[in-house]
Amino acid sequence: MDLSLLSLDFTALSKLISQGQISAAELFAQHQQAAVKLNPALNAFININTSKNSEGPNLTGALHGLALGVKDNIDVSDLPTTAGLEIRRHHLPDNDAFVISQLKQAGSAIVGKLNMHEGALGASNHNAHFGHCYNPHQLGYTPGGSSGGSGAAVAACIVPIALGTDTMGSVRIPASYCGVFGLKPSRGAVSNRGSVPCGKVLDSIGPLARSVRDLQLIYPYMVAYDAASISSERMVFTPYAPKKPVLLVPDDLQAFNVDASIISDFNANLAAWQDLGCEIRYFQLADFDTTKARRAGLLICEADMRIEYAAEWKNKRELFSNYLSALLSFIDTKSALDLTKAHDVVTLAKLQARSWLEQGDYLLLPTTLQRAFNMQDAIPANQADFTSIANFAGLPALSLPMLSSASTSSFQLPAGMQLVGKVGSDFELLDLAAKWQQLTDYNYNVNSAIKALYQ
Repeated sequence: MDLSLLSLDFTALSKLISQGQISAAELFAQHQQAAVKLNPALNAFININTSKNSEGPNLTGALHGLALGVKDNIDVSDLPTTAGLEIRRHHLPDNDAFVISQLKQAGSAIVGKLNMHEGALGASNHNAHFGHCYNPHQLGYTPGGSSGGSGAAVAACIVPIALGTDTMGSVRIPASYCGVFGLKPSRGAVSNRGSVPCGKVLDSIGPLARSVRDLQLIYPYMVAYDAASISSERMVFTPYAPKKPVLLVPDDLQAFNVDASIISDFNANLAAWQDLGCEIRYFQLADFDTTKARRAGLLICEADMRIEYAAEWKNKRELFSNYLSALLSFIDTKSALDLTKAHDVVTLAKLQARSWLEQGDYLLLPTTLQRAFNMQDAIPANQADFTSIANFAGLPALSLPMLSSASTSSFQLPAGMQLVGKVGSDFELLDLAAKWQQLTDYNYNVNSAIKALYQ
């Protein structure tokens, strides 16, 4: 394995393939070797594709040679879809998910299925059935969740791009904790058909990568109208951000128990956006009741999951972990009226977000309120408080790694900041983030902890 090769983003790798410096098969084999070597330490994969066939059906497609990691609640034919659950350990889907079919047609191949929080209902990637997944920047620490394997595999340079699902932040939280980029699409932009639901009105399939240009490369092949999916929408996208965008920044972060280091880094990062020509306007995030929204979102997910796993819940309840069993039992204490009220919270969040975005072009706020924590520590209840807003309102959101103000002599785990835009502004967010990456000359740092995994 050549880490100097694997640490390149796919845009650079694709150029090497087109120039004949490496073949797609040789590159795919390197990704497979990395998955096998690093998995005992990270446990990022539930199943690794051992096939030597690295060729997607389109050898001239823009994604030819892409070794893709896929969260294990998204169907890939010939590989089990477990959703992180013992009850589905041996479930083999008949077909690819719609988005997987799209990406294969563009030339990509699948390295394997990635670890996740059990049932996608959690943000730490603890998993009693397949083992916990760990952060490559600090072993023993959370990579975030529920798409923890996706964040870990990208951050560890096992794959350049991975797919996750985002219900209340499950793509962006791992992106934040693992120091990579993660996109949650506008609701309905990417078909969910062929994925296991957590919260049907909240779920989105989204990509994670180490560069914005990789997200710009893969995302056009993910968005497509799927007439067979009730959640799919015909979207009208605007391609570019305004020349002088107005960024709405919360001025009351202290009220949300945000770690001091997150606030310090976030404030320091505002200068780069201003250098990019953005205008900063402040708003009150406290207008949105994050605690109430979190509880509403969980109730919606618990209800949907009881429907999804109704047969297993009735006949094989002992195969659910104590953690998930407790969550799914909670719905029994609630009424239909309670569930209706929870959906009302989602509706009100959409109105609140609309009100904010009438004052500017995008929200800019920290992705997570803390950095990655030890898996043995108590799990913060507020991990998704800033990410869930986009899910409730159906908005696109992109997490970017924050530039850190920590001195080079002191180690600090990554953290992210997120841009949230109006429905259909997905490509605007990517365009603005690409300009930010160019201005700041940001490149993903393969640190000593990651290098040590390859030795």
